Amino acid sequence: MKKPPFHNSVHFTIKGLMWILRNERNFQFHIFGLIINLFLIVFLGLSNTETALIILCCFFVLTTEAVNTCIEKICDHIQPEFDINIGIIKDLAGGAVLLSVIVSLFVGILVYWPYLNQKISEF
Repeated sequence: MKKPPFHNSVHFTIKGLMWILRNERNFQFHIFGLIINLFLIVFLGLSNTETALIILCCFFVLTTEAVNTCIEKICDHIQPEFDINIGIIKDLAGGAVLLSVIVSLFVGILVYWPYLNQKISEF
C-alpha cells in the first residue's frame, strides 16, 4: 500500500483533532485548562523552564485524553454491547488520564504556589 502524501497525513491529523475538540467533553475541559494555564503563564510571568513544564503537562493530559478516546472508540466498535472485559479496558484508559491529571496538578501546585503566595502577600 502506497503511503499518502505528507500534506494528506497532516490534513487527516487536523481532522482528527477537530473531531475530538467538537465531540469530546473531557477534551474540551482540558483545552479550557490549557487556556487558563496560558493566561497564568503570562499574568504571573513564569520563567521559560516553568512555562515549559506547565505546557508539557497540559499537552500530556490532552494526549492521554486523545489516546483514551481512541481506545474507547475501538472498544465500542469491536464490542457495541456491554462486556465486562471491555469495561476494564476503558477503565484502565480512563485511569491513565486521571494519573496524568494528578501529576499535572502536583506540577502546577509546585510551579504556581510561590507566584500566587507572592501575589497574595502584596495585597
